[in-house]
Amino acid sequence: MTVNVLADKCEISKCNSECVEVCPQNKKGISTIIIEQNKAQIFHKNCIECLLCIQYCPLKAIEIQQSKEKKARRKDKKKRKAKLNQSPFEIDEKIYQPMSEKKTIFARVMWDESFKGYQRGIFEGAKNKIPLNLDGYSEIEHAAISGAWSIDSVIGMFEREQLTKMNQESRAAENSREKKEKKDLLNPEQSVKSKRLMENNPSELTTWVKKIAMVYGADLVGITPINLKWIYTEDRKGDPLNLPEGLTHAIVFAVEMDIDAINTAPKYPSGIATGLGYSKMAFIRTLLTFFIRRMGYKAIPAGNNIALSVPLAVEAGLGGYGRHGLLITKKYGPRVRIAKVLTDMPLVPDKPDYKFIKAVERFCKTCKTCAKKCPSNSIPFDKEPSFKIQSEVSNNPGIKKWYVNVETCYMFWTENGCDCSRCISDCEYNHVYTLPHKIVNWIVMNLPFLNPIWPFIGKILGYGGNKSAKKYWKKIKVYP
Repeated sequence: MTVNVLADKCEISKCNSECVEVCPQNKKGISTIIIEQNKAQIFHKNCIECLLCIQYCPLKAIEIQQSKEKKARRKDKKKRKAKLNQSPFEIDEKIYQPMSEKKTIFARVMWDESFKGYQRGIFEGAKNKIPLNLDGYSEIEHAAISGAWSIDSVIGMFEREQLTKMNQESRAAENSREKKEKKDLLNPEQSVKSKRLMENNPSELTTWVKKIAMVYGADLVGITPINLKWIYTEDRKGDPLNLPEGLTHAIVFAVEMDIDAINTAPKYPSGIATGLGYSKMAFIRTLLTFFIRRMGYKAIPAGNNIALSVPLAVEAGLGGYGRHGLLITKKYGPRVRIAKVLTDMPLVPDKPDYKFIKAVERFCKTCKTCAKKCPSNSIPFDKEPSFKIQSEVSNNPGIKKWYVNVETCYMFWTENGCDCSRCISDCEYNHVYTLPHKIVNWIVMNLPFLNPIWPFIGKILGYGGNKSAKKYWKKIKVYP
């Protein structure tokens, strides 16, 4: 950023040299703004870019020059134009139907008496594991899991209450325009305000939204048009999902989980990393939602509810689908948690990373490490992705991919006393994004005939899960 004087507008005879007077550098005796030939002159080497000169100039004769940023935005916009309408998924339109959240494994725990996990909590197995005095299965570590999940639990409860209220109001509004208008008056933050900031500059608005999301704590951010295929038809209770009218885009973001904690999976430190990931994304989406509403737009926050997170993340350009059913990103592999905010902001969408998506699929065809290391045998060994489902209820058919048996997966969680994460820790993409792994990532994308060697190299280098919890805790230094 550079502060420049516009020679055609600056005439000292028409002002009181306000820029010279307010400049803090001038007040320190550091000559920064001087008057020469009836014009203000700025010595850029002394300028601290406080922008007070711009603020106080009555002639509007000083501006900020940001040519490099504008060129970068134009280049970015040009890159996004291609392939926006091409789907990264192979979908059988005769079979596929949007899914009800009631059919997800976590909802079935509450109502499906035919499911072995009916009314069995994820943490119930801890009472049997903790007395064994095994590494990574202590009572204090299990208590830390509860602490890590606490923010997500509180915010999630509030969001579910708001979603129920929104559904009720939406259904009532369908029968009465008058009630809808009353709702908008009582809840201005939920309605379109008269002033929608930056509405006529979608590109700049998109850049700001992404930057604000990252300032709030997101590690990856992408934008995608809302694809109704991924929106749940019902909530967990089976009530129809009625979203506000006019929502057009999903802001999808990912939060990295601690690699050392995840690599102890399925021990309890990995559960702490998972809970912390969920609490972080609950925190971020809450802040992002209120920011968007303050800008004058609608915003609906969502963790795992409202819509399927992984396909939205793929369409937003964050990564590709793995054999284990998780999002694989370039930078963090599958070691992320995903959330989204649905909005009516006029944003510029990202395109899926088609080359990376294809590279992930090719790699997963030959790797199978996650399937080999899965303690519940829930990940298929099939070489090719297919339309074959593993769960009649909780797998939504019609998409060509590797379907995971979520029922056996959940049952292992109940025995383990917390979620597992072995598929994350053992995934060959689960690495710190250092130069060697950037090079390997490039090789995987461009020289796929070498794919079969990487699991063997990973084994030699000791990558993967089930690492010592004691060693993990020793890495965390406490200073008096």
